Amino acid sequence: MFVMYFALWVILNGKWTLEIGAFGVVFAALLYAFSCRFMGYSVKTDLALVRGLFSAVRYGVLLLREIVKANLAVMRMILNRGFEPKPQLVKFHSGLEKERHRVVLANSITLTPGTITCQLEGDNYVVHCLDESLVDGLDDGAFVTALSAMEEKREHGTQTPADEQGEEESDEH
Repeated sequence: MFVMYFALWVILNGKWTLEIGAFGVVFAALLYAFSCRFMGYSVKTDLALVRGLFSAVRYGVLLLREIVKANLAVMRMILNRGFEPKPQLVKFHSGLEKERHRVVLANSITLTPGTITCQLEGDNYVVHCLDESLVDGLDDGAFVTALSAMEEKREHGTQTPADEQGEEESDEH
């Protein structure tokens, strides 16, 4: 958060001098101290957010790789004159515990060509696949593996404010 405050200071000033940088450090430190005192931020929380950012970037790279692979598979189907699609509705459970990870999985499946998430209730997914060849790996593929690993890291590591807020909301219901 300190880095974000400092970056915002520099961006809003529109230029860089040693004086602007020095004042930026002071103002960023004051804002960060205020955030820690009154808004629940801490160095521990910020480090957890940074670790989560790296996991999110890795997942984004995985998503792009899977989209490219699926695009190539669907193009092969389209360009094959003798291809007869065999669409299927597939039901499965992912085993993911966090709702946000379940939603990310549903959106990742929908973003991947040839598959659309039709329904998500709890941990139950219904996915439409353009062909039966696209069914493999839906319930235990790269997306589920990566998201499960993210959940395991959260269990063993520190929690972010979003995790703590989610737990408080689930306790209230």
